[in-house]
Amino acid sequence: MTITTSSPSDQPAQTRFIVKPLLRALSSVFIGSLVISQAYAADATPANDASTAQTKSAEDGKSGTGTTAAAQPATVNSQGESEASLGSVVVTANKREETAQKVPTAITVLSGKELQDKGIGKSAGEVLNYVPNASANTQFNGRPRWWIRGVGSGQQQIDMASPVGIYLDDVYISNATASGFPLFDLDRVEVLRGPQGTLWGKNTTGGAVNIISKKPSFNTGENYVKADIGNYGSRIFEGAVGGEIVSERVAGRLSFYDQDRDGYFRNQFTGQRDGSIKDTAVRGQLLFQLTDNLEALLNVHRRDYTTDGSIQTVTGAGPGGAFRFGYVPSTSRKDVSSNAENSGDSTQNGASLTLKWDLGKYSLTSISAYEDWDQTVLNDADNSALELSRGYTKADSKQYSQEIRFASPREDRWNWLSGIHLFKEEINSYSASARLPVGSVPAVTGGGNGLNNFSYSDYNHKASSFAVFGSTTYNWTDAFKTTVGARWSTEKKELELSRRSASGAGITTASWSNLGQWWDSYIGSFNNPTGLVTNFDAEQEKRWNSFTYDFTPEYKISDTSRTFFKYAHGEKSGGFNTAATATAALNTVKPEKLDAYEIGYKSEWLNGRLNFNSTLFYYDYKDVQVNVVGVPAGATTTVSYLQNADSATVKGAEFEVEALPTSNLRLIGNIGLQSSKFNKLQVQNSTTDYDGNDLVRTPEVNALLSANYRIPLANDNKIVTSLDWRYTSEQHYFVNAQNIEQNVYYKLLSQAGYSLVNARVTWSTKGDRLAITGYVNNLFDKEYIAHALPAAPATGATTIYGSPRTAGVSLTLRF
Repeated sequence: MTITTSSPSDQPAQTRFIVKPLLRALSSVFIGSLVISQAYAADATPANDASTAQTKSAEDGKSGTGTTAAAQPATVNSQGESEASLGSVVVTANKREETAQKVPTAITVLSGKELQDKGIGKSAGEVLNYVPNASANTQFNGRPRWWIRGVGSGQQQIDMASPVGIYLDDVYISNATASGFPLFDLDRVEVLRGPQGTLWGKNTTGGAVNIISKKPSFNTGENYVKADIGNYGSRIFEGAVGGEIVSERVAGRLSFYDQDRDGYFRNQFTGQRDGSIKDTAVRGQLLFQLTDNLEALLNVHRRDYTTDGSIQTVTGAGPGGAFRFGYVPSTSRKDVSSNAENSGDSTQNGASLTLKWDLGKYSLTSISAYEDWDQTVLNDADNSALELSRGYTKADSKQYSQEIRFASPREDRWNWLSGIHLFKEEINSYSASARLPVGSVPAVTGGGNGLNNFSYSDYNHKASSFAVFGSTTYNWTDAFKTTVGARWSTEKKELELSRRSASGAGITTASWSNLGQWWDSYIGSFNNPTGLVTNFDAEQEKRWNSFTYDFTPEYKISDTSRTFFKYAHGEKSGGFNTAATATAALNTVKPEKLDAYEIGYKSEWLNGRLNFNSTLFYYDYKDVQVNVVGVPAGATTTVSYLQNADSATVKGAEFEVEALPTSNLRLIGNIGLQSSKFNKLQVQNSTTDYDGNDLVRTPEVNALLSANYRIPLANDNKIVTSLDWRYTSEQHYFVNAQNIEQNVYYKLLSQAGYSLVNARVTWSTKGDRLAITGYVNNLFDKEYIAHALPAAPATGATTIYGSPRTAGVSLTLRF
């Protein structure tokens, strides 16, 4: 298939011209597959399911913590290698164990071994690279920008929860900045697309990502160690050890991850290498079999994450590529030029206790959890060698949650699940910015660099919520059943915010008692330098109630094919603009609401050699929370603030194929198509509207093709060659900069279509006990912009380039 890309200026007409015929053609394939599958069902031999005992266990609703995610392949040869059958994967998307192909929702599952073999997981956001219509670009291994089907949040406030819910062992992680943790020693990752607000936590209008650790086992330790060495000084060491501690009563597992990497970037101002990271995490688990019917799982974990140096630069739009005051930044993607310190230091701690009771026919589950996060960041806010602005942030968050679920047996003709969810979070944040006097710090000078200034914001944010939820399924016949789910939630948010600022010639070196700690040693006076009310104290409080629900009829066409329709109404809570730099920007945004319509088809063909799934969806999106730049009521100059866009729509399709053409060749492919637009988006207190603009980070085409080929060797050894190709069409990174009328630098704020290719070769012994892998990521060293923002004032753009080509070798030992 040939995919045509276009320049930003002609993108809306040409790309839609391409996508609409594709949607019509692929819709015909979707409908035709239903007809073909009915004819095929009469002669088809049902796919060899995975282990019968495990599949039965998956469907009876009695989930044991020691159960593995992926069932064993249908048949196994004498070397322990799977024959030509894909088997089945057990998931908990509906809070019960069942095979992924039988779950009536769009879901992508990556097994822990697959993540480990492919080297996926330096940041949790990497999993969305393998999901259609999804992405999660990260800076370093930090906060991913989670987006699924046009729904996500580009807002960097730590108090604004992402509409894509992130769950770590079923525990909701509210602070999106804390969701970039490394993935190691996992059972699997489940990615659910579309609103999941009935059974999953809160704010999951976009979808849910559930990261599930490998649990302790009484039977086998499944121990391993892995060492990975690559270019740019990359070193990763991870592993896990576990097993029975007290016979039939206590089992444990200890997992660890340690990563060091030098920077990709050359700092043209300091002469140093920028962008290095160190990421260390540890997780300890104890599984207690308290009685024959009661088990408890304790999970304790910690992460320490540090960064050093800048990874951002500016792209100048003036004559000769000038940015400001005659300063011309380098155009090389591997160059940065920063005069202020860039460093970050984060810690995360958490603990959860999961109790599971088998109460005869029924089951009761309790999950009690605590998570905290602390971060200190220094940054060059103007991303240049000029002394325009530097920043400092000190923030911490703490959250407590409690979930209780009560479920009937899944095999009952009428079965149900109900529960409650309680959540509490507190965030404290202090951030400061300054332009320090000329000569007080190293900087490129010439032409004047602006007025000296200093400002800070200090706030305390509290959130608490309570929800009651339930889902019920009725099997009308062996082939037809319906599921109805509902959730009622109430959430209260409270904010106390103080803001101070000063600017002008009167601010000198003497305005600070210690320039080495400029962020907390300012002793000068504060004024309102821009004509805005920038010195203020504010208190805001608001409660929102919501009712979310879904309805899903599903029909079993044959033993190997089924179809479903799903209607879901999701809501994301409102919030406050804690990034407000003036009283005029103290907006309270309303909750956003999403009505999703989805029809899906899942099938298995050729006796388990081929899986084909497809989904068509339509989103009616109301009160979309967006970040804009404008002149709000009461202001005389532009500021950045949050507001609601009246409405938007997203429509699209997803097609996924997994195949075993031979016992040695495995193919995975998917394509995501989507068309998005704001139906009505007008900047408040302005005549400017952006009706018809695309939702950000919503490319109209993305595709993945992954191939693994196994070459058997003597003594049960083997070589596996792997290749992944991923294509992303043009996307915009800013809501109001999508053509020349909206922003003259709009081309700097978008990325044209591009492809990335990763390659691996692995030699391993029987059962993968010892594996040595050589790999190259971004094989062709593709240059692309991973994120961009308008520079202030409008003289270009802040640019973050994607990772260059990286290569290395890893050794894994399983025992």
